[in-house]
Amino acid sequence: MDKLSVHMENCYGIKSLTTTFNFNKKKAYVIYASNGSMKTSFTKTFKQLKEGGNPKEEIFGRESSCNIIKSNEQSIVPEEIFVIESYNESYSSKNVSNLLVNKLLQEKYISLLKEITIKKDNFINALQEYLGPKVAIENQLMYAFNKQDSDFLKLLNEIHNNDLNKLEDSGLDFTQIDYTTLFDDKVATFVKDPKSLELLKEYSTEYNNLMDKTTFLKKGTFNQYNAKNINDSLNDNGFFTAEHHLLLRDGKRIKSYEELIDLIQTEKAEILKDPKLLKRFEQIDKKLSANVQLRNFRILIENEPSLISQLVDFDGLLRNAWVTILKSNIEHFNALVSEYKVSASQINEIIQIAAKENEKWRQVVKIFTNRFYVPFHVSIKNQEEVVLKNSVPTLVFEYHEDGEKVEIDRSKLNSLLSGGERRALYLMNIIFEIEALKVEGKNVLVIADDIAESFDYKNKYAIIEYLQENVEHRLFNFIILTHNFDFYRTVSSRILGYDRDHCLMVLKKSSGIELTNGRYLKNIFKSWKDQLETNDTILVASIPFIRNIVEYVESEDCENYKFLTTLLHLVEFGSARKTKEITMKELELVINKVWITSKDISHQRESKSIYSLILEVAEKINNESDDTGINLEEKVAFSMGIRLLAEEIMIKGITLDLGDASEIEKIKSNQTGRLLSLYKSCIGTNKDILPVLEQVSLMTPENIHLNSFMYEPLIDISMKSLKDLYVSLKSVASEYERLHVLV
Repeated sequence: MDKLSVHMENCYGIKSLTTTFNFNKKKAYVIYASNGSMKTSFTKTFKQLKEGGNPKEEIFGRESSCNIIKSNEQSIVPEEIFVIESYNESYSSKNVSNLLVNKLLQEKYISLLKEITIKKDNFINALQEYLGPKVAIENQLMYAFNKQDSDFLKLLNEIHNNDLNKLEDSGLDFTQIDYTTLFDDKVATFVKDPKSLELLKEYSTEYNNLMDKTTFLKKGTFNQYNAKNINDSLNDNGFFTAEHHLLLRDGKRIKSYEELIDLIQTEKAEILKDPKLLKRFEQIDKKLSANVQLRNFRILIENEPSLISQLVDFDGLLRNAWVTILKSNIEHFNALVSEYKVSASQINEIIQIAAKENEKWRQVVKIFTNRFYVPFHVSIKNQEEVVLKNSVPTLVFEYHEDGEKVEIDRSKLNSLLSGGERRALYLMNIIFEIEALKVEGKNVLVIADDIAESFDYKNKYAIIEYLQENVEHRLFNFIILTHNFDFYRTVSSRILGYDRDHCLMVLKKSSGIELTNGRYLKNIFKSWKDQLETNDTILVASIPFIRNIVEYVESEDCENYKFLTTLLHLVEFGSARKTKEITMKELELVINKVWITSKDISHQRESKSIYSLILEVAEKINNESDDTGINLEEKVAFSMGIRLLAEEIMIKGITLDLGDASEIEKIKSNQTGRLLSLYKSCIGTNKDILPVLEQVSLMTPENIHLNSFMYEPLIDISMKSLKDLYVSLKSVASEYERLHVLV
C-alpha cells in the first residue's frame, strides 16, 4: 500500500475530492481541516468502507461514489482500514486477545486436549445412549456430587481416585428405570416434603427390617442389581454351561442361570408382599396423582417398589445412581480418566504458564500508563481462557483515590471520569487495537480523526509521541486529521520533519475539496521579516505582530506601542498623532528599531501614508485573492483595512449626529467597540448598517491582535466572510461620499 489514489463524490459532506497519498518516502500525512470543511466526512467515508458499506450523501440523496485504489491497482479492502474516531465512549478493542495468545503454547494445549476430547465425547455418548438424550450428562453428574463449580474432568478423576468399585451404588438398572422420571424436579419436591418424607421413612424402616431377614440379599452390600449383574456375567461367560455351580451361604446350590433369577424374584416377592409394607405403599400411592410427573413416578415405583426405601435420602440416591451409571459404563470411564491423568500434569503446567503469558499485554499497559495520567488501573480477569481457548478478554478496572482502590465496571467508570480521562480510556483501547495489529503484521491504513481533541498539552504530546513511534515502525500508513492548528504544526515538525508534501491543508470550494501543501509550519514571522521590502501585504500584516513585540519587551505606555496602535485604529481628533499622517519612512524607523533590522521599506515612497497603503492592500486582496485560500497575511491585512473603514464610517456618522467629536475624543481604549456603542446611541446614524458594523467588531480584533502562539482563528476564518464585510462597508462609504458626508 505504497500509494493510495482517492476519488470521492458526494460522500457525506464531501462533494468531490481527488488526490493521491504517496507513502514511499514517509508513512504519514497530516491534514489541517477547519471545522465543517471535510474531516468528519472523510472519516465517516472510511468507516463505512471498513464496515463493508458504501458512503452516502445524506442531505440531498445524491448518488455517491468512492474509489480507493492501491499501488497494485486493487481497491482497498475492509481489513486494510483502521479508523480512529475523534471519540467513541462505547468503543472497546476487538483484538486484545491477540496480545495474549501464544500460538505455540496454544497448539500444545490443543494437542493435549484433543485425545481427552475424543475420550470425553465417547464417554458422554455412551452415557447418553444409556440414559437417554434428555439427560444433561455433565450438569447432572456435577450436581449429584455437589461440584457445580468444579471442572468435569477433575471430578471424574477424583471419583476414580476414590475407587469407584468401593463406592456405594443404587442397585438400579437404568436400562429399565427412566432416569428423567426418577429425578424429575417435581418428584424431588414431593420426596422432600415433610409429610411425604415421614411415609417414606416408615416404608424404608419396614423394608430394611425385611431385607435383614433374607438369606440371599444383603442391604448396602449385595442387592438385586448386583445379583443380576453377576448372574448375567456368569451366564455370558459359559459358567453354567461348563457345569459349574454356585454355593450360597445357606448351603443351597445354584446350577443354572434360571435358578438364580427365580431365587432373586422369589426373595423380592417375599419382601414386597409383607402386609405392613403394602399398607405404607398404598399411603404413598395416594399422594402420587397431583401431576403428570408424579403419575409417571408412581408407575415407576409400582414396577420397582424397592426404590421407595432409597427415596428417604434423595440426594444420596442421586449420587449413588451416578455411581451405578459410571460402573455400568466403566470401560469408557476408565479410558477417559486414564487419558486425563496422562495429560493433566502437562496441562496444569501450560495453564500456569498461560497465567503469566502477558508480556505483550503488559507492554501495552506500560505504553499507556507511562504517557497518560488516569485514576484507574486495568487488568485481565480471564487470562488463562484468553491465552488457551481464545475466549473474549474480560477487562477489570481498579479505581484509585487517596490510597484507596475499588474494582469498578467500565460503564460506571465512564460516569466517574472527567472528559479528558474518558478520552484517555478510549485511547487506551485504540492503543490495544494498534498493538494487536502489529502482532498480525498487516499493512493497514490508519485514519485518525482529531485524536488529541480536548486533551491538555501533556497528553497531547503523549499522543504525538505514540504516533511518531508507529510511523517510524513503518507497518502502518497514517492519515492524521485535525482542526487544531497547534497539533497540526507539532505533528508536522516532530513526525514529518516539516515536509510540506505530507502536511496538507483543506481548501473547500464550491466544486469540492482540494488538498494543498501546508503553510505556516515553522516560524512564519521570520519568513515575513525576510519579505518586508518586497511584499506590501506582509508589511501591513506585520504591524500588529511588531506591536506585540513592543508590548512584551517594553509596555503599552511606550511611544512605539502608541505609534503602532494609531495604525490599527483611526485617530483623527485630539492632540495625538493622526493615523492618516503617518508615513512609510516613520514606520520603517520603528520596524528597524524593534525588529533589529535595516530594511529599506520606504524606498522611493518615504512620504506615502501607511493608511493609504493599508486600504490599497485591502482593495487588492478583495479583487485578486482566492476566497478559499488559507493566506494568513492576507487575512490580517484585510481585517486591518476593514476595521479602519468601519471606524471611519462610525466616526463620520457620530460627528454628524452630535455636531462635534468631543465624545469620540473621550475614548482611550477598545475604540472599535466604544465607537459602535456611540453609533448605536446616536439618533441620526444609519441603523441599517449596524449588523455589518457588529460583525466587524466581532471578527476583526482577534485577527489583528496577532501573536506567535494563537493564529488558528485567523486560518479558520473565511476569506469570503471578510470580503462580504468589506464590500458592504465600501457600499456604505460610497453612499456617504455621494451625500458629501465623507470628506
